Amino acid sequence: MFCDRCGTPVPASAAQCPRCQAPLAALAVVPAAVPRGAGAWISSGWTAVTGNFWIFVLLGLIYVAAGSTVPVLVQGPVALGLQWAALRQVSGSRAEVNDLAFGFNQFPHAVLVCLTTSLLIGVATLFLIIPGLIAAALLQFPYLLVIDRKLDFWGAIKESFSVSQRHMGSLFALFLLQVCLVIGGVLLCGAGVLVAIPMIYASAAAAYIDLFGLQASTKSSISVGTR
Repeated sequence: MFCDRCGTPVPASAAQCPRCQAPLAALAVVPAAVPRGAGAWISSGWTAVTGNFWIFVLLGLIYVAAGSTVPVLVQGPVALGLQWAALRQVSGSRAEVNDLAFGFNQFPHAVLVCLTTSLLIGVATLFLIIPGLIAAALLQFPYLLVIDRKLDFWGAIKESFSVSQRHMGSLFALFLLQVCLVIGGVLLCGAGVLVAIPMIYASAAAAYIDLFGLQASTKSSISVGTR
């Protein structure tokens, strides 16, 4: 866990940052001492999506439609809303189509996360494919950090990169499995993508809970379905 103000590493049980004395939000779920790993995160994503199958197929369809219209202005908010729905489902609640509204409530951060991460991954890819893949693996959590930690877009990107570096092997394996999901979805006449995309977001939510924990305020919001 890191201080949202100065970035200093702090224990999950700390009430305030030892460096800048900023108060820290209480965690309802603390980071796992031993993260479960890529296979378990994918399994959690599968369980979440199949547990609310048609809602997630519809959310996947909306995501694909958003990406084919005005990607920067629409896909970011839709992605953030889908990530909120996936986080709710992984956490034991039940996702709903109107969860997408949360992404548009966070419109500026959602658009800037989408734009900035796309640019960073694109620039890294120009320096060969592998750096681009590594960047994509390390930048899976900005939407979740906007949702849970209430960080702005740049703070969320930095925090995602900082924490993810310490779990590079597991997150790179997760990313490769997610790529396989998309390829498999395309091979199934393209329709499988509508399942693969929500699974990617749900597996990222499972990984986030393991690596970052979950704030008490977020846990409370999940149970009532509001933010």
